[in-house]
Amino acid sequence: MHYEGSFTVAASRKAAYEFATDPSRVATVFPDVSEVVVQDAEHFALRAKVGISAIKGAMDVKCTVVEKVPLTSVKLKLLASGLSSGVEMQSTFTFEDATGGGTLVHWAADAVVAGLIAGLGSRLTDSVAKKYIHDIIESLKRELS
Repeated sequence: MHYEGSFTVAASRKAAYEFATDPSRVATVFPDVSEVVVQDAEHFALRAKVGISAIKGAMDVKCTVVEKVPLTSVKLKLLASGLSSGVEMQSTFTFEDATGGGTLVHWAADAVVAGLIAGLGSRLTDSVAKKYIHDIIESLKRELS
C-alpha cells in the first residue's frame, strides 16, 4: 500500500526537521499510544491500541530513523507486531520553505500488512490505514503549527 501527500505548517523548516528527528517528540503523533520507550536518537518503541473490524487489541511498534538529510528529509522504518499480524512501513518526510513562510512538508508511506489483519481484505485494510495515516498527519500538523 502506498500513500502520499503534502501540507504546509507555520513552523520553520528547522523546527519541522528537528521535531521529525526527535524520537521523544515524533512518537507523540501516533494515535492511541499507551507507552513510549526512547532507546536512543534513532530508535524508539511504542505500544498502540488498534481496532480493525472485530480485531481489537494492542500492537508493539519498533521505530527506527533510517536516514536523515539535515533540514531536508527524514526516513522512518516501523515494524509493528501483535494481533497475530505484522505491519512493515517506511515513511519519508521532506521539508522545504513554503511560499509566504512556514514549511511545506511532503510525505510518503509504504506499508505491507501480513497475518490476521491482512486476511480482512485489502479494501478494509486500506480504509483503516488511511484513517490512521490521516490521524498521524493531523497530529503532526497540530504539533508544528
